[in-house]
Amino acid sequence: MTTSQPAPGGQMPVGQPDVFGQPSAPKKSKLGWLRFAIPVLVVVIGGGLFLFNHFTGTGSAQAGECLSVTEFSRTADEPKKADCGAQEANVKIAARVGGGESCPEGGYDSISMSGRISYTLCLMPNVKQGDCLKGYTSKTAGYQKVSCTDPAKDAELVKIANVSDEATCEGTEAKRVATYSTPPTTICIKTAE
Repeated sequence: MTTSQPAPGGQMPVGQPDVFGQPSAPKKSKLGWLRFAIPVLVVVIGGGLFLFNHFTGTGSAQAGECLSVTEFSRTADEPKKADCGAQEANVKIAARVGGGESCPEGGYDSISMSGRISYTLCLMPNVKQGDCLKGYTSKTAGYQKVSCTDPAKDAELVKIANVSDEATCEGTEAKRVATYSTPPTTICIKTAE
C-alpha cells in the first residue's frame, strides 16, 4: 500500500488522499459566515428604521390623526404621531395634500415633507373648549397645553364650534379667531394681546 507524504508545512494538498486513502477536504474559514451575515444585518436594520419612522413619524399620517410638534421650522425635529388624547398631541391633521397643493381655506399650520413622496400636512390645534396653551402666540414654537393657572399661558380657548364662521365668537372674550374649512371649525381664543 502506498501512502502520500504530507506537503511541506505538515498539510496534505487539497484533493490528495490522506493516510487513510480519503481525499482531504479544503479548510474553511471560520469567518466565512460574515460574508452572508453582514448584508442581511444591514437590510434588517435599514428596514427596521424605515418601518419605525413610517409608523411613528408622518410618513403614514392621515387626516384625523394627531401629532406632537415641538417647533414649526425647517430645523425642527420631525413631528411624531401621538394619541389624540395624550398631553403632547398638540395638533390634529385636518388634511393631507400632495406636495404642490395648498391646504384648504383656513388658518392652518402646515408641515411640508419632501422626498420620494412629497406631501403637506394641514394642521389645526388639538384642543377642547377650556384648554389653555403656552407658545400659541409664538411664530415657531409648538404650543403646549398647560394649566390655566400657569403664568406662562398665552391663550385660553373660550369656545369651539363645528362651523367655519368668525361670527361664532361674537359675545365671547375672544381676541383672536381661527377658522378652518376642513373639517368646519371655529376656535375662539382669549389672549393677552
